[in-house]
Amino acid sequence: MPRADRWHRQPTPTLGGVGMYLAFLITVLVITQIQSEWADLRWSLILGASLMFLLGLVDDFKRISPPTKLVGQILAAAIVIFFGRVIDFFPWGFANSVLTFFWLVGITNAINLLDNMDGLAGGIALIAASFLSYFFINVGNDPLILIALALAGSILGFLVFNFPPARIFMGDSGSLFLGFTLAALAVAHRPRASDVFTVMGVPVLLFLLPILDTSLVTITRILRGQSPAQGGTDHTSHRLIAFGLNERQAVLALYAIAIVSGIAGVVLEALDYDLSLVLIPILLIALSLLTAYLGRLKVVSAYAPVQTNITRLVVDLTYKRRIFEMVLDFFQIGVSYYLAFWTRFGFQMDEASMGLFLASLPVALAGAFISFFGLGVYRGLWRYVGVEDLARYARASVGAVIITAVPLLVFFAPGQFSPVIFFLFGIFLFLMLAASRLSFRVLDRIYGQQQARQKMMNILIYDAEDAGEIALRWILRNPDLGYSPVGFLDDDPYKWGRRIHGVNVLGGCDQIENILAHHHADGLIVASPLLIENGSGQKLIQACRSQGMWVRVLRLDFELIP
Repeated sequence: MPRADRWHRQPTPTLGGVGMYLAFLITVLVITQIQSEWADLRWSLILGASLMFLLGLVDDFKRISPPTKLVGQILAAAIVIFFGRVIDFFPWGFANSVLTFFWLVGITNAINLLDNMDGLAGGIALIAASFLSYFFINVGNDPLILIALALAGSILGFLVFNFPPARIFMGDSGSLFLGFTLAALAVAHRPRASDVFTVMGVPVLLFLLPILDTSLVTITRILRGQSPAQGGTDHTSHRLIAFGLNERQAVLALYAIAIVSGIAGVVLEALDYDLSLVLIPILLIALSLLTAYLGRLKVVSAYAPVQTNITRLVVDLTYKRRIFEMVLDFFQIGVSYYLAFWTRFGFQMDEASMGLFLASLPVALAGAFISFFGLGVYRGLWRYVGVEDLARYARASVGAVIITAVPLLVFFAPGQFSPVIFFLFGIFLFLMLAASRLSFRVLDRIYGQQQARQKMMNILIYDAEDAGEIALRWILRNPDLGYSPVGFLDDDPYKWGRRIHGVNVLGGCDQIENILAHHHADGLIVASPLLIENGSGQKLIQACRSQGMWVRVLRLDFELIP
């Protein structure tokens, strides 16, 4: 039944997970009956997945408390680990077992949280299962190929009935089963490359969207003083709809992100390792910025914030200490410094150049952060970044180069570094800083346009001078006004055909009838009261009213309070 913390509005059956589980179970049993040597794989997967399915099925009929559910998930994870399926990341077996516990339980709950909109969790799970099938085909692991394809087939059969508008939901029996089985298959995957970056990078990329969505929901709910475990309509999918997409567009956009992340995993394992060290971090930074922006959108209106100790700590770290910005810049500095080396050495890194990069990277990180703090990079608000901020980023980049280059060139490794490396480092660092900080302004512009299109109130702005530019920026930054600027009017012919923030200057007041014949407008914004007093302004107002348009004037003033 529909609830306030759920997205659907019609009573919908929730036992789709039963169909997926039975289709998968029967297929795996038949396969392992034919190939008896695969029995160990059968039991490790079937026992863990079946326990997770039953746990979700009970939760669908009778709500289970989060601690009880967590205990069941830990037991299912223990079964997989008991059969020797662990992530080989650390040199110590115990640490690998703990990491595998966190991975299995974390991804299971991430897929469960992602099941918040028609077709979303099923589609993302299908994409992950398909990429896992490709990886198993690539290494010739026949048992895992068939099991991954069996899982993909069971999801596809369900997705036919779950794609929006959904006729059936998977319920917790389906989401917990899918999340756990996919996480276990990712653990079973053994990449051809043995470096730790690939061992953890490929699984993380395959499940990057559920990880980002879980992080977004957890952080934003803690900031509101709300439990991350409870349901709600504040996920990434819901925020995309608030951004201006419809339900199908939001789901397809998230499909596209999952596919791009999966392709990045393929690149990381199969293609140029040096290139992947550039592309993967840039992808992660871009998606993190998009997630952070969506986290700013207001999707929860009637909720009273609760100031807990955890909430106050997170608010202090995020807003006062700028910890998230610093983490972002940590990766941006590292990527910029690597790009400088990679470019200098002809887009390839041998053992010597990689060793020089790793040895000097701590100096570059320290130098950049000292410059950032000293020159005020963390004092501005991203939404209002302007020319002065860009100049500050340029000075901070130059400062980072100087603080990094001097000790390396003079004291630590004289003669080993080319000055070109530091020149490129400064350029890439400035581009990274500017792009990340300007991203919110670009997304604000797109958001404003999306909102304006939905409300369909087209307006003209009279005056292509400073006042008109201020009016346009105010409209673009406040999409709730419902105005969609279609053009400027100005009597100066030298401005005709020019653009201000992407909006054309269409012509003068005398051309209003011809302009309205080609551009539908519901109203006119006069950017200054002084324009009403001249003759052209009065004629323009009369012409607009004769066309059934409303006319409003923007007044900017500083009123003295007695």
